[in-house]
Formats: sequence, C-alpha cells, structure tokens
Amino acid sequence: MTGLFARFSRPLTRWLLLPPLLALLLGCSASQPPYKAYEGAERPAAALALVRGDFYYRKDFLNSYVDAVRFQRVDNLVIENSRAFEQVLLAPGTREVEVYYSWDMGARIGLAPALVSYASSREAISRTLRLTVEAGRQYAVKAEPVFDGNPGDIGSLQHVDFWVEDDRGRVILSREEGRYRPER
Repeated sequence: MTGLFARFSRPLTRWLLLPPLLALLLGCSASQPPYKAYEGAERPAAALALVRGDFYYRKDFLNSYVDAVRFQRVDNLVIENSRAFEQVLLAPGTREVEVYYSWDMGARIGLAPALVSYASSREAISRTLRLTVEAGRQYAVKAEPVFDGNPGDIGSLQHVDFWVEDDRGRVILSREEGRYRPER
C-alpha cells in the first residue's frame, strides 16, 4: 500500500503546486516595468528612486472595488498612458509628482458607476505632491477617500488624502500636505 500511495502522491503534489506556480509566473509577466520619469541616458537602479502608487481593494455586501493611485506628471514630463504604469523612476532631489486617484471598476455594478460618473463630472481628483527623493530608495504614494456621510453616497466625498511613505515606513509627505478637497 505504501508503494501505491507514493506512486500517486508525487503526481498529485505536482498538480497541487502547478496553480500557484502559474499564478506567480503570470503575475510577473503582467507587470509593466517602471516609467522612466527623468531625462537623459539610462541610469542604474541604485542611482534612482522608485515611486509606486498603491492599490486598494474594497468590498461591500454587493461589490468589490479596485482603487489606485496613478501618475500623471513628474516635473514637466507628462506621462503618456498613465494607467499603464504603477511605478515611476525618478532622479534624486526635489520633484513635483502629479498623482490622481483612480476608481478602476471595470464592469462592476452598484457604487462603481456612481464613482466613475462623479470623478468624470469634476476636475480630476488629482494633486501635485512636492517630495524629496533619494537614490536607491523606494517610496509609496497612498490615498484614502474620506466621506461626510455614508461611503455609499459618493456625493458626500469630503476629501481625498494623498500621502507618501518611504521604504522604512516613515511618512515623508503628510495627509494634510497632500489633501485634495473637491469643489462642491
């Protein structure tokens, strides 16, 4: 019996390991390289700062949502097809980085169409952040919408807080400095 179990368990183990391995490979192949948001020749990663926009997954009783921080401009360089890039490479120093809060809903129902409609009927929910970055460091631009009332009522959006943390978890740009208040 032991020989029979051993003979069937090896192929079973291989099949059980295959889905996670495929998911890992597909995840690696689907990610876009960082956007080169500086002028001049290519530089080694150690000579640049990497800034990424965070993703937020929310779920309520009917829907799930994917919110993201996207990059629109760095200094005077406009990022073409900004939705394609989750990360940007910056030259060290003080930079102006224009970010926007994106509700990337796809075909989901419920609050998603209201969010997209709200965002498209207003000026972009964006903010220009002034930050100083160091070579060889990584930074994350984070965001959080804050509502006056029920989060299901998009009309009650009070503001969106943008902030930046470095790879050590230190806040280098506060929520107050990055706050976006929509006109009502």
